[in-house]
Amino acid sequence: MLMRVYEGLQTGIRWALCLLMSLMVVIVFANVIARYYLSASLAWSEEVARFMLIWLVFIGAVLAYVNDEHLGLDIIVRLFPRRIRYGLAVVADFLIMVAIYLVIHGGAVLMRDSWEWGSPATDTPYGYIYTVVPACGILLFLQTIGKMIGHLQAMYRTEEGA
Repeated sequence: MLMRVYEGLQTGIRWALCLLMSLMVVIVFANVIARYYLSASLAWSEEVARFMLIWLVFIGAVLAYVNDEHLGLDIIVRLFPRRIRYGLAVVADFLIMVAIYLVIHGGAVLMRDSWEWGSPATDTPYGYIYTVVPACGILLFLQTIGKMIGHLQAMYRTEEGA
């Protein structure tokens, strides 16, 4: 049951990324056409495309982390025995959780402090735009807890099998 929810969340994230990217391409293309043929740009298009890019980056980071697609250097770690590798992975997971907590906290402060501040072209409160920071931070934090549990289980499984 939980795995089905997890896979559904990943599918939803993929669709959200596809939708955001498609809309961003259409908006930027429409602005290019308007500038070229009408000699006037759409005042809101650059701002909205920038907001969409912010959301794309944060939502994409969640999907990349879920699929272990972030850049990592494990050349030295591979030299250690299996049990030590998993122990180092648990330490790394803990450090990642600390970093993500700082992102969540900073994003929440940024979001809270920018509700009154409207964007120039669309007058959208920046608080709405910055909700993506703590929201995606929470998803990353939960994913890290899951990875840490998996690393701990693998480490103890290795101890029992040794």
